[in-house]
Amino acid sequence: IEKLIHEAESLRAESRKGESQAQAAYEQTIADTNASVEAQQREVTTRSHARAQAMKDKLLAESDHADTVRELDGLAKYNGELHSSCDYFLKNFEVRQSGRQAEIEALQQAKQILSGAALS
Repeated sequence: IEKLIHEAESLRAESRKGESQAQAAYEQTIADTNASVEAQQREVTTRSHARAQAMKDKLLAESDHADTVRELDGLAKYNGELHSSCDYFLKNFEVRQSGRQAEIEALQQAKQILSGAALS
């Protein structure tokens, strides 16, 4: 009977030891799982913030791009206007040059007449 009592106590001790080991393993698994969940939640939060910043940067870049395109269109229009203005001056340069030359000659003749009239 003492042998049976000793075996029962031995089985009971092994059983308690096994149960406490299983409980410790379970608690470690729960702790590891909780840590993993928290890490993944932090990762989700970090990625959400990064995505929001990326979207904000994208919208800003698109706005800047649209402004730049508008500015380039305005500059192209201004360039066209300057080009047509320059073309007008280049086209009429010879006519204006000969008109200026005739005007200079007329002024010189008037000056000579006035000089001659003033001397006489």
